[in-house]
Amino acid sequence: MKRCCIIIIYLFASMVLHAKTPDQVRSAFLYQMAKFIEFPDEDTKQSLIFCFYSLESGPASNLKNATKLSIRGKPITLIEAKETWTYRELSSACDVTYIDETNENDILSAWTDTIESNMLTVGESIEFLERGGIAALVQEGSKIRLYINKQALNKQYFIVRSRLLAVSKFHPN
Repeated sequence: MKRCCIIIIYLFASMVLHAKTPDQVRSAFLYQMAKFIEFPDEDTKQSLIFCFYSLESGPASNLKNATKLSIRGKPITLIEAKETWTYRELSSACDVTYIDETNENDILSAWTDTIESNMLTVGESIEFLERGGIAALVQEGSKIRLYINKQALNKQYFIVRSRLLAVSKFHPN
């Protein structure tokens, strides 16, 4: 009986050690999402550029520690975006821009000139989508779900493959 308890404790402890944090799940989502998006000018680029407002925390910190990640033979480059950048400046510098929930209000309120672009914007809340964001990785209980704003997506120049759309929820419906 004592041996059985030790085995159960060991198995539980190993599961806890391998549990993923929401930021780890979001970083994996960002990487996998980009695999299913065709950016119009990616053939001429040296790398695909992911922009974050902080490289030291959130999903960026996980991607920063993962070396040799590539998409369709192009390495991923991480850039720390400046809060003063306009949407147009961000769009010209980034393929994917991630905005965490703590920055959503500050950043989105400054984006008065949201335009059609080649940039995928990803946030963490439904409110992000309601304010013009394209995708959101929303935590629902212990899961992270991908939501897509179809109206915002239709204004972009990149192509999202149907396999990504098939695993997404849409807002507004």
